Amino acid sequence: MEEEMRNEVEIREAAALAFADSRERLLAVLEDDHLNMEALSDLEIFELFWATELFPIYSQKSPHTKRAYKQDLDYILRFFVTKTQGVKQLTILNLHEYLKDVHDQYAPRTVKRRNAMLRRFLRFLHVNDYHARDLSLQVKDQMKPEPLRREIDFDEMEAIALAFRHTVKQKKNRELLQLRNETMGYLLLTTGMRASELLSLQFNQIYQSKEFNYIEIKGKREKWRRIPLSEKTYYLLKYLNEKLISENILNPYVCFNINSTFSSITYETLRLITHEAAKVMGSEGNTPHWFRRSFITKMLTNNSPLIEVMKLSGHESITTTNKYLQDLKNERTINLPYN
Repeated sequence: MEEEMRNEVEIREAAALAFADSRERLLAVLEDDHLNMEALSDLEIFELFWATELFPIYSQKSPHTKRAYKQDLDYILRFFVTKTQGVKQLTILNLHEYLKDVHDQYAPRTVKRRNAMLRRFLRFLHVNDYHARDLSLQVKDQMKPEPLRREIDFDEMEAIALAFRHTVKQKKNRELLQLRNETMGYLLLTTGMRASELLSLQFNQIYQSKEFNYIEIKGKREKWRRIPLSEKTYYLLKYLNEKLISENILNPYVCFNINSTFSSITYETLRLITHEAAKVMGSEGNTPHWFRRSFITKMLTNNSPLIEVMKLSGHESITTTNKYLQDLKNERTINLPYN
């Protein structure tokens, strides 16, 4: 019992630190055994929900995951502010409008995630007596088919990877940053690693052996895997490391932040670099994940065994890998010429 109480205190203290600022009313609410939210504004209610419900769960997740959930919550807040009379006066009609907006704008996975976030928020309001009715029961996922994905052209993705170096606009450290960006592009192109894995990659995770050069990265669920490096990718990594040392820049990350020692760039920066590189090549709608899809698709096109692709890509289940294969077959069927 004492341990449970101690854990509860630790969670409450951590929750308090999670607030954007230390508003006295919010902290006072946290000190009570029962959350009395009547005196709080809508924004303060959302901050309270984030700190008490989401922060303890997602604080140990990857930056990319936390960013996604923050975006979901921000979307709900914007919807409530612009299209409802407020959290307290929320109606079933408002919820139906929200469901339609999300359904019309986003892909199935995003729809499911954002609806789940809304359900959690509404349950939070009901459990703490802010809403007499449990409106979360009204939030149900509509059936929406997965969109057909366009087949990924590997040559197109390689051109975008090359264009990473042309996204550097600043003059200071220009050559170094161009080399960093090109290295990032080729790592995405030739390894199939996730964006979060790339951003956490350090130079001491690069190895050379008689058989091949490789990196060891830690993926989802703390699982390590070994990925071979192409000759050019290994050369870029080695050259980048040597250039950092020669310029007396102490940063262990391959995707180093030039303005911050011992840290990498953010996912948002990587996304913007990818977007700008694609724009240079006249391509649209590309994200860092498209490189991963391109890598996996190319392996499957070359008839690599599913189990090998699964291990190299770090998929938890072979079902996930097989879905790429089915998408590839569907795309080829659709693109077949008429007889």
